[in-house]
Amino acid sequence: MARVLLAASVPSVCRKFSLALGQSGHIATICTDVTAALEELASQGESDLLLVHVSLNGGGAEELCNRATRRSRQRSLPTVLIIDKWPELDVPNPLGQRDLDDIIVSSSSFDEIRGRVDFNLRSKRSAAETRRHNSELEIKVVEHTRKVAALADEVRGERDVLREAVNLIEDGVLLIDNEGNVLLENTAGERIRGGADGLLGMDSRVDRQLAMLANQARQANARVEMGMSRDQRQLVVAAYPAVDRVLIHVRDVTDARDLEVRRLQSEKLASIGLLAAGVAHEINNPASFVLHNLDSVLSVLQQIDEKLANQPRIARSLGAQSLMFDAMSILQESKEGMARIARIVRDLHSFSRVDDDTLVATDANISLESALSMLRNELRYRATVIRDLRSTRLVPGGAARLGQVFLNLVLNAAHAMTEGGPDRNRLWVRSFDTDDSVVVEIQDNGPGIPPAVMARIFESFFTTKPRGVGTGLGLPISRDIVHSLGGLIEAESEPGKGALFRVSLPFVASKDEPLIATAQARTGRRRRVLAVDDETLLLKAYRRMLIDYHDVEVRGSATEALDLLAADQDFDVILCDLQMPGMSGAEFFCYVRELYPELSKRFLFITGGAFSPEARRFLEDSMPACINKPFGLDELLGLIDTLGLESPLVRPVAHRLTELADSSEIRH
Repeated sequence: MARVLLAASVPSVCRKFSLALGQSGHIATICTDVTAALEELASQGESDLLLVHVSLNGGGAEELCNRATRRSRQRSLPTVLIIDKWPELDVPNPLGQRDLDDIIVSSSSFDEIRGRVDFNLRSKRSAAETRRHNSELEIKVVEHTRKVAALADEVRGERDVLREAVNLIEDGVLLIDNEGNVLLENTAGERIRGGADGLLGMDSRVDRQLAMLANQARQANARVEMGMSRDQRQLVVAAYPAVDRVLIHVRDVTDARDLEVRRLQSEKLASIGLLAAGVAHEINNPASFVLHNLDSVLSVLQQIDEKLANQPRIARSLGAQSLMFDAMSILQESKEGMARIARIVRDLHSFSRVDDDTLVATDANISLESALSMLRNELRYRATVIRDLRSTRLVPGGAARLGQVFLNLVLNAAHAMTEGGPDRNRLWVRSFDTDDSVVVEIQDNGPGIPPAVMARIFESFFTTKPRGVGTGLGLPISRDIVHSLGGLIEAESEPGKGALFRVSLPFVASKDEPLIATAQARTGRRRRVLAVDDETLLLKAYRRMLIDYHDVEVRGSATEALDLLAADQDFDVILCDLQMPGMSGAEFFCYVRELYPELSKRFLFITGGAFSPEARRFLEDSMPACINKPFGLDELLGLIDTLGLESPLVRPVAHRLTELADSSEIRH
């Protein structure tokens, strides 16, 4: 159903067309002049179709069509002109008028009138739908244009960031085509290539060696690398094939080794500490059972030697005494060698751990000596070291943490002084006690620190050293470590008068106060011992070591040990490896503490180095009895007797550290 405005002044036309519109279900509004038609359009709103008789009163059909279609809301109104007859051939066709959409002869049949009206209404709907789609498309085009512009800006920004990032790469990066022409290069590549003045000595093309390397990469369709020597510089050049081009990566490795050594010394990378702890753990396991097996073999040989002593004739005839002496000497030397390996690994593990907990007491003097020892070659040609170590107290923090602090401070002082002047350069290293702290001072007589630099020395990545010598992390890391231990680090300097760095740390105990109470004298009583370890050879060694003193049950995993404890909990001591596959020693301890609380007091953990964060956290929170591999038989027997008496180990230093951590004395 549509709303149709019929503008006609001839009654017969009005009756015929209104009747035809009514038969089609349309609503017809009749106006007999132009003014009435315009008022009707204005009062009733938009009509769907305008029928105008050519002889309309008040100005005619053309005036109505022009004035009606000029109204903004009526511009899409279809306008159909009703004429009385078709014009002659030489008369202009009314359809040529710009404001007309169709023409109908007044004598047309009802079917033709209805058909032409419906056709124009459909045309209007189609036009409206087209306009709607066009409007939606315009909106989408504008939105997509905006998105495309934003994406283009983002791509340009990312391109600029990528270009800047590539330019920051210290190695040279060049893109060449199949003819050897340089298409793209970063700043380092441009500097290295540099025409006749660069290391590669290239102009717009790569030289023959690089061209051959690029061809090899294209033929192999894989990365190809070769070493080159130019102007006393060692280069490593790698070629990566792509479509119609090859990426050339040029790396100057002349100073790589020295740079790596300096970096390791200044930053003491955490990965090396983790590696050292892991190596220590893996070496300590076989070192333990090798040492124990050597002890067992020596014991067996001593028994044989005693029996041969009662049979001198047989011993002389076989030359057994000489052979026994040689065998025991060899075994003793092997034992000493293994013990030396164990000591080296233990020292390496102690110093290289980068995540030592604060609940460890350390002698600052020992850490200072270790740092000076590590830097002996660095200092011997730079300065004379003057030691004055008078501290008599222990401070919180393991050897690794304090060693890293002192290493950074001593290294900075060494770099501040020129080489070749040990006769005039001095480095003073002092330690002494105050009422509530241990103070360590490192002072040099170098050029000093300018005031502008002094304000930024603890700022991360700030350094005045040449590229490859300093990273700007040594002092910030040292400051963070000292603060985490509740201490304070200060710097004093005057230009031309050297620099002084002072580290103040809270003390936790005197050196004559034992860290862990020694085990009580062995009682001689046999006890039941459960040994849990994933190393089968270690379990055999434990059995051989303890069989003369205690009754030993062994299990190769925590799961097997739990199965045993489900049926039998009558054990005086549980020897347990801290780190095992599957269920760890810490997890095993938690199960036992939940199921058999009394047994949890009898654990003695054996570890070759607790380097995982979970293991360290467990040792900090639970503070169980612990012995490090490798260990001596007397040490193990003493601890077994102590736990067997249900006398908990005393750790006065650890308790003192815990109190400090809970108080304001340690400032994080």
